[in-house]
Amino acid sequence: MSPNYQDDKHTAKEFHAQHEHLIKIEDGKVSGRPCRPHGLSATSEGLLRKMVLSVTGLVTLLGLAYKVLGGNPSLPWPAPPHHSNAGAVKGTSFLDHEAPIAGFYGRTFLRDNIPYLDIPDQLIQDVYYYRWTSIQRNIRYVTAGTGYMLTEFVHPVGYAKAFGTIDAAAGHQIDEVRWFRNTVIADDYIQLYTRGPADPLQYTQWILDAANRRSMLTGDIEYFTTQLDDMIRVWNLWDQFYDSSAGMYFIQPVWDAQELSLPGFIADPNNTNFDLRKDGPDTYRPSHNAYMVANARAIARAAALVHDDTTESEYSQKADTLEETIYDRLWAPEQEFFMDVIRPNNPNLTRLTGREQVGLFPFRFGIGLNESYAQPSLDSLFDPQGFYAAYGPTTLEIRDPWFAGRKPTDYCCWWNGMSWPYSTSHTLKSMAAIYRAGVSNMTAEQYHIYLEKYAQTQQKNGMPYVAESHYPFENEWSRDESNHSEHYDHSTNNDDVITGLLGILPQADDTIKISPIIPSNWTYFALENLPYHGHLVTVLYDSDGTRYNAGSGLSVYVDGAMVHRGANTSATIAMPPATPSPNTEAPINIAANPDGPGQYPTVNATFTYAADWAYEAIDGVLYYDILPNNRWSDYTSPNTNDTLTVTFARPRKISSVTLALYSDRARGGSIDVPARIEIYGSQGLISVIDASPNATHPRQLLANDKNEFHFRETDTTFIAVNLFRQSPSLWVGVCELEVWTPPYATAYKPGTVFYAVDAHLTGGNTSVVFDNTSLATANGAVVGNTGGDSAVAFSGVIGDSGGDMKELSLSYKNPSSDFVSVDVLVNQATQTTLTLKPTGGKYGSVRFEVELAVGKNFVTVFGGGDGADVRFETLTLL
Repeated sequence: MSPNYQDDKHTAKEFHAQHEHLIKIEDGKVSGRPCRPHGLSATSEGLLRKMVLSVTGLVTLLGLAYKVLGGNPSLPWPAPPHHSNAGAVKGTSFLDHEAPIAGFYGRTFLRDNIPYLDIPDQLIQDVYYYRWTSIQRNIRYVTAGTGYMLTEFVHPVGYAKAFGTIDAAAGHQIDEVRWFRNTVIADDYIQLYTRGPADPLQYTQWILDAANRRSMLTGDIEYFTTQLDDMIRVWNLWDQFYDSSAGMYFIQPVWDAQELSLPGFIADPNNTNFDLRKDGPDTYRPSHNAYMVANARAIARAAALVHDDTTESEYSQKADTLEETIYDRLWAPEQEFFMDVIRPNNPNLTRLTGREQVGLFPFRFGIGLNESYAQPSLDSLFDPQGFYAAYGPTTLEIRDPWFAGRKPTDYCCWWNGMSWPYSTSHTLKSMAAIYRAGVSNMTAEQYHIYLEKYAQTQQKNGMPYVAESHYPFENEWSRDESNHSEHYDHSTNNDDVITGLLGILPQADDTIKISPIIPSNWTYFALENLPYHGHLVTVLYDSDGTRYNAGSGLSVYVDGAMVHRGANTSATIAMPPATPSPNTEAPINIAANPDGPGQYPTVNATFTYAADWAYEAIDGVLYYDILPNNRWSDYTSPNTNDTLTVTFARPRKISSVTLALYSDRARGGSIDVPARIEIYGSQGLISVIDASPNATHPRQLLANDKNEFHFRETDTTFIAVNLFRQSPSLWVGVCELEVWTPPYATAYKPGTVFYAVDAHLTGGNTSVVFDNTSLATANGAVVGNTGGDSAVAFSGVIGDSGGDMKELSLSYKNPSSDFVSVDVLVNQATQTTLTLKPTGGKYGSVRFEVELAVGKNFVTVFGGGDGADVRFETLTLL
């Protein structure tokens, strides 16, 4: 059995001891020190208490009524569809699929999604399995129709953009999650940047390049190419940072995710302007310009796939020209390295003196792959005065006068010496590219040295762990803030094991290339059930055939059948045709609320432990740690059972509830799975799940994992989950409550209705209100309190053919005497402006035409007229 990686230094008793002084909420009554969750006003808090009491009473009455009427809620019903390739194709079972993940939580997700690894290096292997769980913690479901995203921090930070997105490491994140069998996660995340409200201009990024390489893994050419216009839009956003006279892009290093780096110290040598030193001056950087080359080539490939010769030629030329400029302007022959060039007061574009790790980034994007560039850059990685350190590579050469091996302050990010997983990820990919190009004296052992250093860096208390930054010479994280830095998702690791070490290289055609970079003394390796083009691939190397009993040499299986056996560790294998799954068919979670208690769905509980928060049961974030914490529990409740209630903005048809049940009992705590669960809706008791030992057929509940409960489809405006404690000394907890339903639409179909109350609402006081003059929903739910900055963002609006205009209808009420103008944006680009005529006390509609892209679209109605009190009902495809 693997070590219990989840159980870090925090025990349940320590956590509870730290929070004993906080308030407790019992049936809406508050005692102890006042402590209001952030974002919850006093008025909202009072309303919340009233709702807790009313829903609790309703649950009790409904339960009694259902028992009197003799209802049977325990009948089995078919499960709703789940969109995943996990069980669609057959894999192999050479490796143990339980022992490597036995010490982790959320094991159902891991079993369904990850490729299994077996290599002689136990340290790298342990970190590999841990890093799947660190990624898992940072997956967030935001809204129905938008779907999944990846967070950088497990708790969102104030400078994050829409839904908590930060684009700086999005390319790394896409590289990692592309290896999951569930393709929807990466589909949704990419589209959040190409079409959605995430900001691809916050930091420099290579998102388009990552999407391109992912398409080679999935084989889903249609998904990739239908993003072409959106990719061009994202590219053009960077025009404001392009200097045509220099032929390069510039940025302050802070927005290249590299604050307190060399340009800032050069610009402020006497430390008289910390902001300048921290942010740095506008700089032409090898990292940023390499990203833009890679993004341009991604656009060119997408254009080539749809035979758009003009666009292909344009972006290929952009990429080639920029690459040549990188050689001309940023390569320093005297330093034999790609260097920064500060822009202000530097008409001759003099390069800096001092080699930074960002100068190693271009190689991973195919830039500089010849001996004159690659060899000296590689040598710097093994120079003790270069980047070589016990926990390196360093972000600045050790010989540089501005190098610092320790941080002088508590500020998070000193990229003048610290070891940073973000940069190490780029460096490992550049090393792999140099090795495979055959343009240096690099050995496989050298690549393994750095991958193992990376694994040694990713440790804490003798266990795999990743935080923000690490000291280069000491076995200590230099930035590891409690309840913030844990499991920091800002780098790759597993992609480097898969594509770097084991050499699984996705191809643009129906082949898979295997070209490992393994030490010469390795006699075996295995990667099992790797998703590729909609199939499952297993790669085994066994020098004498005794480890896997599948024959000696290299064996490759596709969907459980052997397709190759050879003596060499490398091969190119023909694959069956790709069978990607359309992401438009993915079910949606209608219980997720990324915005807090001010919006729907809402959540209430009869009792909440002071250090927990009921809202965290529907925030789309799911992990089972004691700390960082993200859950609801009724710890210390005097009640034998407590109810967690989620209320929808309008009546919904549902047939299942998923509960991610929390337990810290094995960690010294007093929270465990419930003995019994009752699920209620508007019509009464829906289902009973009896897990008590005395039950006739006790249900086995999974602790620290998802539990799905299915029942006959019902219409309801709420779900109330009544959880019974096992004993007076044990309580219950829920890390996430999900309600999965079919998507709003799977194809373009006239008559499809999208409700405004299901949209993502931002701006001012924009919110769900109830209007008895509206007939769109049974409870009169509409969007109101609109103003000039209101945005009603409908997501998941399906288009079927790019370039065609589609007619839509917006239902609204304008009770004022003024004409109100609103803009309609499709995938963040304004397409038309509507004039909303006064409608008096009734609802009317306005028709308009827009161009919908193929697949899922974001259609946003922006504005609402300050003081006009415009209300929105529906968006309908005509």
